[in-house]
Amino acid sequence: MASDFSNNPFLGNQKIMFYHQWSKKTVEFKAFDLSYSESITNDWEEVALPRRINRSYTWSGVIRKLSLGWSMPAFDLAEAKLNLSKCSALVQMMYPMTDDKSAITGANPVWYLGLMNLIHKDGTGVDRAAKDKRDTLLCGFPDSLTWNMIPEDGFLYEGEDAYPKNLKVAMGYTVLLDDTENFGWDEAKNGSKWSGPEDFPWSDPSVDAFS
Repeated sequence: MASDFSNNPFLGNQKIMFYHQWSKKTVEFKAFDLSYSESITNDWEEVALPRRINRSYTWSGVIRKLSLGWSMPAFDLAEAKLNLSKCSALVQMMYPMTDDKSAITGANPVWYLGLMNLIHKDGTGVDRAAKDKRDTLLCGFPDSLTWNMIPEDGFLYEGEDAYPKNLKVAMGYTVLLDDTENFGWDEAKNGSKWSGPEDFPWSDPSVDAFS
């Protein structure tokens, strides 16, 4: 009997997780053919000063954005149908809560994302890994979501309905930090100690990066 070897990393927690705050449900994907990068923008406000060599700069904040991409190969028809349903779920998660008159209610539709020890809530704990719980996942929202069929990989059919054997998904994600946490350097120690979560954003607290 043929085996789906792409399931092996998935069963070992090598997966991408998206938690939906209102339905309290999680959509999971295999971290297969993964691409992952981050862009950290150090945001400073700039003001031009007449007849001065330097402009005025004031620190405004740090903006953290993630880029994720992964493939969704289908081992059989059931998985091909599931892949399309999971992509549909991601699109549905972008929409707000509404009442019976279609008026928008509730808070913004934020997401929670996890990927092993690479993407997780800051201060997750000793193992520094995302789990199937919201309080271990990184809050934010998707800037964009694209998915592409790979026609050359073929299709699986149920009657006249065609289901792609492979999809490629890409997402941009803006991080929202927990503003009840302190992200900065301790003034009481003259800025000599980081006072934020020890594992922010990817650190192992047992390793000192400073010389």
